[in-house]
Amino acid sequence: MSLPRIRAGAAVFAALAMALGACSDSSGPGTNANIMSQVEATDLGSDVSEDIDDLAELSVYDQSNGVPLQLASINAAPPAACVTVSPDPLTNSDGDAVPDSARFDYSDCGFSRGGGVVFDSLGGTIDIIDPLPVTTSLGVRRIFTDFTRKRVNTVFPLRSFTAVHNGVREWGGNADTLGHTISNFVSVWTHPSGRVTTHEKDWVAKFTAATPGTISLLTPLPAGSFTIDGTGSWSSLNRSFSLAISTVTPLAYDPTCTVSPRFAAGELALVVTRNAQVTNVSIVFTACGSYTVTRTTV
Repeated sequence: MSLPRIRAGAAVFAALAMALGACSDSSGPGTNANIMSQVEATDLGSDVSEDIDDLAELSVYDQSNGVPLQLASINAAPPAACVTVSPDPLTNSDGDAVPDSARFDYSDCGFSRGGGVVFDSLGGTIDIIDPLPVTTSLGVRRIFTDFTRKRVNTVFPLRSFTAVHNGVREWGGNADTLGHTISNFVSVWTHPSGRVTTHEKDWVAKFTAATPGTISLLTPLPAGSFTIDGTGSWSSLNRSFSLAISTVTPLAYDPTCTVSPRFAAGELALVVTRNAQVTNVSIVFTACGSYTVTRTTV
């Protein structure tokens, strides 16, 4: 939520992973231009880790702001007054917390904190849809259209960032488990260095609460574990790679963690391919906000 969410912590731990020598490499592509470099693997690990942290944040519905985002890009919920919700009045056929359909417009959402040295802004829209509008249920579909999160930190410029999201995310389930489907979802990150990376994904994820019966639509996600599988692509500096992601060990979500990614343990495996050349990337979460990225070639 790290470059963003955000990457104040992630960037530090990604750099640590490089220092530990996941795999020796230069800062650019290797001898084989189709092999992902260690720097690219580190950026990929940062993007994927933040995208997965979104799963926890977007497992909650906020009736005033649409998304909670307390930890995400802004470290505090956006003022409700800066979010425009339409139509007015909303229709809610089944009377549960989620309206049949509502558009949250963040185009005028900007505010400062930290004595004015940090300025956060949101932009674009999120359409909130009840997947089962005539049946009381636990679930939300969100359609992101140029939803933009931006931070300008005048004291620590390396903590500034811009992230733009487009695509569909849907989740549903019960008080014990949740299923997530992320379809044709594209996140474009502008890192503090100025480098732009694009991550497109089609994922299926599952969350299992550590204590059965503790998942609620309107309250933060409890402790539990995530599994993620799917495909996608990632690009940087005009180099594009196809991805396949799988869960080696379920990710242990810690709701008390205040630094993203909020996983105390777990491992993901990514098979990265460019022109039939395969690079394997492992992301191992070791503690709250801490992970390592290891790159190996085939």
